[in-house]
Amino acid sequence: MKWRFAALVPVILALSLFALPLRAQTTDTTTQSAGHPWYDISKEITVTGTVTNVMKQTTREMRMPGGSHLIVETGSGAVDASLGKFALRGKNALSVTAGQSVQITGVLKTVNNQQVLFARLVQTNGRVYTIRNEHGFVYQSTARDGSESKGGQL
Repeated sequence: MKWRFAALVPVILALSLFALPLRAQTTDTTTQSAGHPWYDISKEITVTGTVTNVMKQTTREMRMPGGSHLIVETGSGAVDASLGKFALRGKNALSVTAGQSVQITGVLKTVNNQQVLFARLVQTNGRVYTIRNEHGFVYQSTARDGSESKGGQL
């Protein structure tokens, strides 16, 4: 009797492992591709304005998403653009200062009751910098090196 129970234990464990992914896969893949569940490329917007503040590596205590941010004054008000951890670092880092014109494409989300634009593309000084891929994942500085194009259009 003991050997029968011992033989059933691995079978039960194997079946339970197959059941978990079926239950966890509840996202609708017809409306959004694999990636961050909150980044839907079909909801991207593009804003144009003047940088008023460059915040490098914000902390969580500031009640903002971690990483660097640009505050951009647009025709309809200020926009907080989240750049992630790596946009202002590395060999081909985004170089931007207060007073520069920028065009940013990304998805606008509410975080801690504040609107934040999660930037995917930033255009300034005739260059386009790719910050995130089309699924919302931030490029590390080494993956981004060479990914920007000179004089490109958004």
